[in-house]
Amino acid sequence: MKFHFYFLPLLFLAFQGCTSPPVKPVAPDNTSTAAPVTKADTPAKPAAGVEEQKVAPAPQPKVSVATPPASPELTGEILYYILSAEIAGQRGQMKIAALMYLKAAEVSKDLAIIERATRVSVYARDDVSALKAAKLWAAQQPDSIDANQVIAALLLRQGNVDASIPYFKKVLDSEQLSSQNGFLLITSLLSKEKDKQAALDVMEQLIDGREDEPEAMYAYAHLAMLVGELQVAESTVNQVLEVRPEWTDAHILRANILLREGKTEEVMSLMKQAVDNYPENKSLRLFYARKLVDEKHFKQGRDQFAILLEQQPESMDSVYALGLLNLQLQDTAEARKYFEMLIESDSRVAEAHYYLGQSYEIDKQDEAAIREYGEIRDGNLYIDAQIRIAILLARQGNIDAARERLQTVSAPTLDTELRLYLAEGEILIQAGQYLQAYDVYTVALQEMPDNIQLLYARALTAEKLDRVGKAIDDFKRIIKLEPSNVEALNALGYTMVDKTPHVEEGMRYIEQAYKMKPDDAAILDSMGWGYYRLGEHKKALRYLQQAFNKMKDPEIAAHLGEVLWVNGDHAGAQQVWADALRETPEDKILINVIERFTK
Repeated sequence: MKFHFYFLPLLFLAFQGCTSPPVKPVAPDNTSTAAPVTKADTPAKPAAGVEEQKVAPAPQPKVSVATPPASPELTGEILYYILSAEIAGQRGQMKIAALMYLKAAEVSKDLAIIERATRVSVYARDDVSALKAAKLWAAQQPDSIDANQVIAALLLRQGNVDASIPYFKKVLDSEQLSSQNGFLLITSLLSKEKDKQAALDVMEQLIDGREDEPEAMYAYAHLAMLVGELQVAESTVNQVLEVRPEWTDAHILRANILLREGKTEEVMSLMKQAVDNYPENKSLRLFYARKLVDEKHFKQGRDQFAILLEQQPESMDSVYALGLLNLQLQDTAEARKYFEMLIESDSRVAEAHYYLGQSYEIDKQDEAAIREYGEIRDGNLYIDAQIRIAILLARQGNIDAARERLQTVSAPTLDTELRLYLAEGEILIQAGQYLQAYDVYTVALQEMPDNIQLLYARALTAEKLDRVGKAIDDFKRIIKLEPSNVEALNALGYTMVDKTPHVEEGMRYIEQAYKMKPDDAAILDSMGWGYYRLGEHKKALRYLQQAFNKMKDPEIAAHLGEVLWVNGDHAGAQQVWADALRETPEDKILINVIERFTK
């Protein structure tokens, strides 16, 4: 969106002699010099829908602006610069806007114009103008946190580390910020600098003499983590915890440092110890619970969320987490209890109905699942719910009703329409109605002719209809659109190897895929099958055995067994087939191969 300036309020107030008009701040992007500060990294999400721990950003200072002398008369020169800046801003010419505002600031000496010049220059990434404007600002307001942090950051960016230190210290020494918030603000600024070692050097100078202040050492550990000095970060945060063992943020920071070092087991041990030592600390327990879930220790995570719910019976987040975890553990009855609690509390109602539907699906109670999905009438889960209903209707044998359900859903976006087409096609394929599925994909491709998913789905369906030429055309179209699409390369190569006499050409595509993903079981299977079709049985066996070791897929078993049989190892072939049959007794490819060689 193009940035817009609003000059009329500024001009009006200037005519009134006001020196501090309400300047609309420029919204900084991620590279902005004076971006808001955030605390230590929050933990990763444990499971779908479970909210992350909210770590509040360091409070931004409320700058008390002393009333400066009355504004000078709004001369023609000043008015010219301001109008030029505003017009340039409207046109998106930010560098010109920054330059014109700087000239207005230099001539007028008006604090409001100076502040605006600084913010516009920062937004325009005009570091030279921003530094000049910020220094004008600091000259009038020496204790301004905003002005000093802009100057410090810009000097550091220029490589003037020593020059930046006094300005960072002014931010730290400000009466408007606590020591902790001051260090958090500076940590945020320094972490954005490209020269990470210079940023760490600055922090070392700022904490010099403050080694007994936990806030200072915490900030140093935090920055060391952000710039990748993990051992320094770990040893420093350990010092902090020796002084303040009850500090939640320090425990979480240490955990995040150790996780970056790959010390997951140590993290879990230390967090358990911290939770045991401070059982009433809900933030620590929540962090620990989420980490347990991240590591797929679902039962232990469930236990921790249960304790959290006991401590905070009104916490619907814990109720939601317990519902999801019990669903993950296939304890459907227990999961339903929590999802029903959410509905009764009018909290996360759509999600609760959706996961209730899933719980009933797990229990093969299709009608109950359809009922729950039907309760979702709008929102993000509406399309998912309609697709699940259609799948369940199809499972009951009512294909027409399933298709009608999908076709009557209003699709607000192309992405939604794509999902509905793909779902309808998959339902038809599962029902063995390959021609109808092919037609669905063809209609969809008229609207989205270069959609990779639709082309891939139609190509696979064309194979089932023995329309090999059509399948090859679609696979080649995908590769033209995405030359590095490894799945399409493998599928095209396998189709040519298996269904056409162009085996050598097909192998070239498979080999391209193999170079990109040499450990992929499907590609290894294609390599083996290609060598078999070329008559190179030893190579074929090597690749097929690797594929089967990685994935006990019935088609891979069919291929491996066939090559073993042809090579004279009938017992080995029958053993492979028998093992595969136990897992997939109704697989048609496997059954056909066994019948072809043993009857």
